[in-house]
Parts: sequence; C-alpha cells; structure tokens
Amino acid sequence: MLLENLSYVEVEGYLSEKDIILIPIGSTEQHSPYGLIGTDFITAEAIAREVGKRMDILVAPTLPYGMSQHHMAFPGSVTLSPETFILVIKDLINSFLSHGFNRIVFINGHGGNINSVNVAFEQLKYEGRRGIFKLISWFLLPEIQEIEKALFGDKNGLHATPSEISITKYLRPKEFSTKAHVEKNIEKIETYWPLNKDEFKKVYPDGRMNSAPWLAKEKYGKLIMEEAVKIIEEEIRHILKMKIL
Repeated sequence: MLLENLSYVEVEGYLSEKDIILIPIGSTEQHSPYGLIGTDFITAEAIAREVGKRMDILVAPTLPYGMSQHHMAFPGSVTLSPETFILVIKDLINSFLSHGFNRIVFINGHGGNINSVNVAFEQLKYEGRRGIFKLISWFLLPEIQEIEKALFGDKNGLHATPSEISITKYLRPKEFSTKAHVEKNIEKIETYWPLNKDEFKKVYPDGRMNSAPWLAKEKYGKLIMEEAVKIIEEEIRHILKMKIL
C-alpha cells in the first residue's frame, strides 16, 4: 500500500473506498556517534509502512527532512527553517485534500517537527480547510514511554535514545558495525530551550541529550516497534470512525 508504487488509476480506486493516507516524517540529523543520521525518518517510515500494511491503508513517500536547526553544528545534519517546514506541510496536505484524502495522518519520528506541524494544521483550519489532520509521534506514546522506562530506566534521555537506536539496529543491523559502542558518562544537564546550533553543541558536545545509546539492542527495537504499531493501529481505527464535518 505504498503510494509510490501505484498509478493514478489505482489511487482513484482506493479513494472510492477510503479517504485516509499516512505520511511518515522525520529528519536528517546527527544521532551521536552511536546512531544513524537517518534515525528519525527510518523509524517513522518503518512504523507507518507496517501500520499501512496491516490496515490496508495507503502510505505516502517519506519526508526525510525536518526542523533540525539545533543539530547543524554536526556534519551531515540538514534542516528546513520553521517557516519553510510549515509551508511544506501545508502544501502536502493541500495536495492530498485536492484529490479527496480527508484524513491525513503524519507518523512522526522527530520532536523538532512538532511545533511547526501543529502551526501548519492551525493555519490550514484558519484558511477553512475541511478534514482531519493528525500528528502521531511514536516516541511520545505513553505505552512506549512505559516500555522505555522498564528497559532503560532514567537513561533513555531525549535524543540519540537507546529506544530509537534499538529500532534502527533492528531494521538495519549491518550499519552498526562501525558505530561507537563504548559507555560514557551521562550528564543530566538543565538548560533553556530552544538552542541554536552553537549553544546545543556547547551543552551536548557529542550530540547525546542525557541518553545512553550504547544500551540499544535489536531485540528491544523489535519490541518497541511492535508496540508502537499496535497503538497507532488503535488510533487510526478511532480516526476512521470520526465524521468529517
């Protein structure tokens, strides 16, 4: 159920029965020496595609870039400005609305995207657009946070977490042969937010935010991803029952 693999005729057939589409979004940004730069979009894409497969719901191509300005002191990171990102989200939604997709659900893997996506939703409603626009950040699901607490205690942190890195280890195990694995100290630092790129690197010099990514394991990734898929399936069922006003 990947949009990229269909013809427009097949999309027309889908729209004659359903009006929902999932859009995975993430970021391209550093995840410390322990993690993949693509972590956020890799996790969001895998979760969205598994939900789509299980529920026979169309999944759009992944948006791999997000609002990551605070990571730009680390090579390989890419960012859209908040203004640009808001416009991109609006354009995506308007495109899908024009074809009859009335339930547009973003499966998100990056915390830095949340504010901009919600502003885009609010602006579209201000402009009178009908439909359900939903952002589901898998890492904020209460059930996922309970699992993280059970597995990692207070060492999951806020970025380059063993949770997200466990999922990428499960999905792309071969890519971790060259990544760091030695344990380091975890400094619980309190600071103001937001930070610019230079401020961020001063506070978090190796890119971790209070996290212990060396605790990541493939088996944890499988467990976390399965739970995220299950919970998101339940949320999608609820969205499908809602009446479009």
